[in-house]
Amino acid sequence: MARERVGILGLGLIGGSLALSLKGKRGAPEVWGCDRRKETVRRALSAGAIARGCTEAQLSACDVVIVCVPVLRAVEAIQRLGPRMRPGTVLTDTGSVKSRVVREGQRAVAGGAFFVGGHPIAGTEASGFSAADPALFHGRSFIVTPTPRTDAGAVLRVERIWRRAGSAALLRMDPKVHDHVFAYVSHLPHAVAYALVHSVATLPSRVPLGYSAGGFRDFTRIASSNPEMWKDIVLENRAELLRALAHYRKNLALLERRIAAGDADGLLEYFGRAKKTRDGLLSS
Repeated sequence: MARERVGILGLGLIGGSLALSLKGKRGAPEVWGCDRRKETVRRALSAGAIARGCTEAQLSACDVVIVCVPVLRAVEAIQRLGPRMRPGTVLTDTGSVKSRVVREGQRAVAGGAFFVGGHPIAGTEASGFSAADPALFHGRSFIVTPTPRTDAGAVLRVERIWRRAGSAALLRMDPKVHDHVFAYVSHLPHAVAYALVHSVATLPSRVPLGYSAGGFRDFTRIASSNPEMWKDIVLENRAELLRALAHYRKNLALLERRIAAGDADGLLEYFGRAKKTRDGLLSS
């Protein structure tokens, strides 16, 4: 039986880490890599992460093609790659927003080929192949977002790759449900972190950030994430994110009213409920 060939478009943090995580694994596929930066391909080859560097068009020679670029570019790439896919092959992605990606993917793939939406729940504020980590997906969840049109065998092939990369929990979620959930647990926290740092950066008075302790640094770590990637994510999921921001503003306004009123009992209730929810996350 011929060894499966996997093509990765985008060898940054996610694509590079995926390639490195498959390197040398028993039964691992042959990995081809494509990136718009030639130096990145050269580094991936030098690290042994990929067996061959290729063009985007040459990815159609692969059995499974994984798109690992920011989500707006991913939609365009999927529209180009889909018609080139051969019967029996699978096109998938790793984006943080799924509804349009899945819709366009299923529309774009050639007859007999399949599209499967995917989302590894892993990452850091770093970006690029230099930040790639073969252990990035170890023990982390991976979500596929099938629809009634999605081929069950194609889903299993995608899940097999991510299990081999180290993902511990393989979950399945409707694309719209995925975008609603991740608006609150991922996109809103990033938007708030960016806004907090932006508010400090635009203060009329100087606030030396060197005095900041763990609170500011921990809370704002994700504001160091790739701006291009997050610009794409918030635009692609803007309807859900705007609903999440409205809900957040409502809760921030409640906190502001209780502070202004000197409402000690109200503040204890507010902070206590938040702490209980956060503690539950840590113990789950």
